[in-house]
Amino acid sequence: MHQLYPHIFTPLKVGNVTFKNRIFTAPSMGHMIQNNAPTYPEPAMIKNYLEKAKGGAAQVECGGQQVNFPGKNPIHSNFDIEDPAGWRNFIHFTDAIHAYDCKASYELIHFGGEGEYTPEAIAAGPIYGCSEFIRESDGLHFYEMPEEEMEKLANRYADLAEAVKFCGFDTLLIHGGHGTLLQEFLSPRSNHRTDKYGGSIENRARFPMMVLDRIRQRVGRDLLIEYRISGSECVPGGFEIEDCIEFFKLVQDKIDIAHISAGVVREPRLRAITHPTGFLPPACNVYLAEAVKKCPDIHIPVLGLGAFQDPQIIEDTLAAGKCDIVAMARGMIADPYTVRKAKQGRAEDIVPCIKCFRCLDEFKLTHQYVCAVNPTAGREDFTDMMIPKTWDKQRVGIIGGGPAGMVTAMYASQRGHQVTLFEKEATLGGQLKDAAYMSFKYDLLAYERYLISHVQKDPNITVCTNVNATPEMIAAQGFDTVIAATGAVPLVPRSIPGIDGPTVMTAGDSFFSGRPIGQKVVVIGGGQVGCEVGVHYGSMGKDVTILEMQKALCPDATRTYREELQGQVGDHCRAAITGGTCTAITEAGVCYRDEAGEEHFIEAETVILAMGMRATGDLAESFRDCAETFRAIGDCVKVGNVQKAVRQGFDAAMCIGW
Repeated sequence: MHQLYPHIFTPLKVGNVTFKNRIFTAPSMGHMIQNNAPTYPEPAMIKNYLEKAKGGAAQVECGGQQVNFPGKNPIHSNFDIEDPAGWRNFIHFTDAIHAYDCKASYELIHFGGEGEYTPEAIAAGPIYGCSEFIRESDGLHFYEMPEEEMEKLANRYADLAEAVKFCGFDTLLIHGGHGTLLQEFLSPRSNHRTDKYGGSIENRARFPMMVLDRIRQRVGRDLLIEYRISGSECVPGGFEIEDCIEFFKLVQDKIDIAHISAGVVREPRLRAITHPTGFLPPACNVYLAEAVKKCPDIHIPVLGLGAFQDPQIIEDTLAAGKCDIVAMARGMIADPYTVRKAKQGRAEDIVPCIKCFRCLDEFKLTHQYVCAVNPTAGREDFTDMMIPKTWDKQRVGIIGGGPAGMVTAMYASQRGHQVTLFEKEATLGGQLKDAAYMSFKYDLLAYERYLISHVQKDPNITVCTNVNATPEMIAAQGFDTVIAATGAVPLVPRSIPGIDGPTVMTAGDSFFSGRPIGQKVVVIGGGQVGCEVGVHYGSMGKDVTILEMQKALCPDATRTYREELQGQVGDHCRAAITGGTCTAITEAGVCYRDEAGEEHFIEAETVILAMGMRATGDLAESFRDCAETFRAIGDCVKVGNVQKAVRQGFDAAMCIGW
């Protein structure tokens, strides 16, 4: 029995499969890791998943093959395990996973009305859903699926299941949640059929049961079946936990493990329940798994998920009997070695996920799969090629104790370099320090504390705070390499009359200066920072108005977080004005011009500037001649985000001494 986490590390036998512990990786698909043309995983994708197996998970889920043919999307992976051309690679995949005493699972999904369909697929049509409807977001017409199409689709599931079994996977995950096709049939919100597939829960379950029966006929009991569902769609008139319990009573003899998730992925705010943001607590959806687990009529193992990463929370959840298994997706992307570190009693070394959604949303914008806090995510295949195999150990000076500077120091120390880190403020953290003041940034606060604690306790790193480094000082130290991570400073347009007035402060100053915040607050700037500041003060009872020049709020945030943050602005702020340009600030408030050129005035006792940041490039460049090797990284080069700072810090550290 494991001393710290006995419930996590108690094996679980399901059918003929024994899982070594109770932590699975939730299904995720690393879009853009590999060339999207092949129907099979290339080495890059295999290596990405393999990290999680090496990291100690009991099972790794390979996420997201679409059962239907929505067309070849250039930014999505296009797996088809039924294609014999890829079987060799799939078998390599399962062999690699099994090498670490880890089980391999393969997910099948039909997005239905949630899906993306190429023009070619639409032209070939018709596009079927459970019921006929026209999708509001894009006007796409979905037709009610006829019974002959259900038969063909059930056979397609069975064909794929047979290939999954052949390729050595231990389990098959059927995705029937989040508003996808199988949940469309189950949900009274989307199932409006008047035939035998509509009406009662028994009727609505007919097609999912047809799929499961067809799979079992083909693969028997040699392949475990997991079924993922939204225990609640979290919307009026939708599928609820009572429906979920009744459904599993009907299908539990056809499956082996019940996955209980929540929400609907295509709809704003519901998506942020499926993939919880910092506005929700850790383990926020496990109450649904608990309800299923506590039903005396359900006898199969129940899996819970939703913002898990802390091993103590997982242990407590399992110990309380809320579920039998816990799965995590983003936590395992942030730190694939989470389980191994927990087993070794090193929970403090687990890299916290900051719930920024770069892993989920970034690839559509940049054609890269990334993680903000894991600099090797998405490039595992060429990191070994990129990093020098030999290097000279050096004395390194780093100017700036924000995330870029601290990450560089940590990785440089791991390479054996002696590092001195200079920070002009009394404490490390840089812009991460804002997180301590906003309750919904608790994940970012945990990451800041992780970086600071690891930098401060590292014997190879000397931390010098309250030191305003100068080129002369740094040059006199005789460093072999100097790295400038001097960050950015708030952008304050001096051309705006009154911007230096007594009621005006920057977003950071509103937290740190100790100056009182009035009841009526105007935040100038509706990017991510401005919206977060507005929500923070609005939730404290302040009367907050956000003024933004652009046509939409927080365009700099990732899709999932942006949608939820916009919703939070609506919940907590009196108004959010877009297309408005500040023309002057007085002691009584803010003057602005709307898109039509008309002037307006907003009363304000406090004006908070969140108008962006300016790189300190000139300051960084002043250190260029202080050592033989110099590099500038992070916001001082180009204002970015945590992901950019972390990756640049890692890259800089890997190149020291080369």
